[in-house]
Amino acid sequence: MKYGYFDNDNREYVITRPDVPAPWTNYLGTEKFCSVISHNAGGYSFYNSPEYNRVTKFRPNFTQDRPGHYVYLRDDETGDFWSVSWQPVAKSLDQADYEVRHGLSYSKFKCDYNGIVATKTLFVPKGEDAEVWDVVIENTSDRPRTISAFNYVEFSFSHIKSDNQNHQMSLYSAGTDYKNGVIEYDLYYNTDDFLGYYYLTATFDADSYDGQRDTFLGMYRDEANPIAVEQGKCSNLTQTCYNHCGALHKQFTLQPGEQVRFAVVLGVGKGNGERLRAKYQDLTEVDKTFAGIKQHWDERCDKFQVKSPNEGLNTMLNAWTLYQAETCVVWSRFASFIEVGGRTGLGYRDTAQDAISVPHTNPTMTRKRLVDLLRGQVKAGYGLHLFDPDWFDPEKANVKPSKSPTVVPTPSDEDKIHGIKDTCSDDHLWIVPTILNYVKETGDFNFIDEVIPYADGGNATVYQHMMAALDFSAEYVGQTGICKGLRADWNDCLNLGGGESAMVSFLHFWALEAFLELAKYRNDNQALSKYQAMADGVRDACETHLWDGQGEWYIRGLTKDGDKIGTFEQLEGKVHLESNSLAVLSGAVSQERGEKAMDAVYKYLFSPYGIHLNAPSFATPNDDIGFVTRVYQGVKENGAIFSHPNPWAWVAEAKLGRGDRAMEFYDALNPYNQNDMIETRVAEPYSYVQFIMGRDHQDHGRANHPWLTGTSGWAYYAATNYILGVRTGFDTLIVDPCIPTSWPEFEVTRQWRGATYQIKVLNPNGVSKGVTSITVNGEQADVINAQPQGSVNQITVVMG
Repeated sequence: MKYGYFDNDNREYVITRPDVPAPWTNYLGTEKFCSVISHNAGGYSFYNSPEYNRVTKFRPNFTQDRPGHYVYLRDDETGDFWSVSWQPVAKSLDQADYEVRHGLSYSKFKCDYNGIVATKTLFVPKGEDAEVWDVVIENTSDRPRTISAFNYVEFSFSHIKSDNQNHQMSLYSAGTDYKNGVIEYDLYYNTDDFLGYYYLTATFDADSYDGQRDTFLGMYRDEANPIAVEQGKCSNLTQTCYNHCGALHKQFTLQPGEQVRFAVVLGVGKGNGERLRAKYQDLTEVDKTFAGIKQHWDERCDKFQVKSPNEGLNTMLNAWTLYQAETCVVWSRFASFIEVGGRTGLGYRDTAQDAISVPHTNPTMTRKRLVDLLRGQVKAGYGLHLFDPDWFDPEKANVKPSKSPTVVPTPSDEDKIHGIKDTCSDDHLWIVPTILNYVKETGDFNFIDEVIPYADGGNATVYQHMMAALDFSAEYVGQTGICKGLRADWNDCLNLGGGESAMVSFLHFWALEAFLELAKYRNDNQALSKYQAMADGVRDACETHLWDGQGEWYIRGLTKDGDKIGTFEQLEGKVHLESNSLAVLSGAVSQERGEKAMDAVYKYLFSPYGIHLNAPSFATPNDDIGFVTRVYQGVKENGAIFSHPNPWAWVAEAKLGRGDRAMEFYDALNPYNQNDMIETRVAEPYSYVQFIMGRDHQDHGRANHPWLTGTSGWAYYAATNYILGVRTGFDTLIVDPCIPTSWPEFEVTRQWRGATYQIKVLNPNGVSKGVTSITVNGEQADVINAQPQGSVNQITVVMG
């Protein structure tokens, strides 16, 4: 059953049936103000932090998807009312036609009901801390119509702990007022005129208004049947205390064929409501700011465009996967319909991996995230697993994100800097290849010598930070020389404690290879000697202790007692994705063993929905292995299709030269290919999810926790850099594809350091890998050197 389709010309996903089995969401905003909005207009807004500066309320209950940012319409002759979005009024789909277009940082809602066609476009203008609603109401009937429009949001209490309950300090220390066409919501206890002040305004002069939620909704009612809408007017009541809302009502009389247009603005900051209300009286300003959002994403998407025989790959890489990856870089992990601001901060490993994917489209934010991470690294070399970057920013240190009736203490140094017992063994290593990728992309070689302080004091260059990370992993190894698992590695539920992690040793080797490439470029012979010897030692330990000869794959690790995890003899957790895919991705293992390891992944772990994390699922609790053995079978880390490491397998197969297998893996996880399986998938078909229920669970194929997952960044990085094979060197652009043998050709337009490269790859002999010739602007070449800024260059690559 289809609920919608991809409109690639407009880079939109169009929902034609609103009764999808779960809210399908979108992210509005690219800077400080963000709104997370569903296809029903349910959701919430926040400024900077979803925990401390929530602007509107949301109750994370998928069966309700409320409250939200609503426009109600009422036929004032009959009293009939509905909402422009299907919810919350939810007119019968036999009576009303609804359409939703989720675009890049905007969402459009359309309703055609009883001779009235209305649209509402939500977006956050660049440079403004506000959300704009562009509303158009048209009379398509053959008679005059009198229509009332009600615009409604429920204001938050500003702090998540009081957001889902009536926190008495919030209830009695905030209030609303109506002045000059603006409903003002003032958190009286907050002396900051910006963070303590929210507003709703519109470009019309309201006929009535409400600042009290309970007055607008009415007793024993909810957003589906507000008493104000039913009666045709608001109460004109604002006051201090209780629960607050912003509701503005305006009546319009429309002749047949006539339409009316107005703008609504939701935002933060005293004075901004009146300023933007005045600005958007000229509705061409709304058009200009919306065009700015479109231009923002056009510029980013144009950095890499592909035309291949695989339409699903084209659709996702040309818009949606990049969009999701950038969303993760900007908003991290804690502002979704799953994590509704319950905690904030940067996850070290997640942020480091997110940042590897977008230095070509967002070098400024990539660099910022790298600096955040380096400031969150301690002198010993490990990274702080979850931290607030403001703690270590000299301009923001010890500044609370907002004042709140719930005390938010500034953590002491002891609270900020955790010890080894709370350290994840993989966190710090991801930053090394990410730094390398950033420098190759941008040419910002000075960054390597920039001095950045450690979290626990002292300064070091970025180059020295990288060495500290490598040295830490070299120090914390077990008896076999394999890296210790510590609190956990990438798999938070694999808690090996004193045990050893195969995955981390392979990751260590990958990070070492990245650093050695940089050291060689810098002619740092001392570092080359030290870290080449370290890499050789890591490879030897891996090949000696991690290969399971009987099963012919790499084990996952060892417990503190030396028992192997992931062997042929074991009935549970026999084969694991992380260790085998990273063994090949890292370059640490031979072609022969790499092929055998990935054949085991294909045999034991692959499914039509993607690659399982491990199989068979653990069914017997074993605390020496970790909490993973207590998770239900087929769920999350225990035998689910955990999406994040799936792209590691794509890279592994590409490095092995097996393009058909790499594309089979890619296609299985690609949400585009599940657009006609929504009854099984449930989640959005334009967003990668954290995990998909595994074959050991009755809901095999159901996708869970969309949007904020490292899958998006890795999917983008793996597909562009290794399947399509277009990646950057220090001074050259590399084109080294690994594609299906059935592809006769493909094209990529790539912008790099100010120049454009129009690349055509020909595959006359139907191979997966191998390049026989390169032509640059009509001239044969051995490499593709960086071209002058502003130039457009024709590149032809022949495979064979």
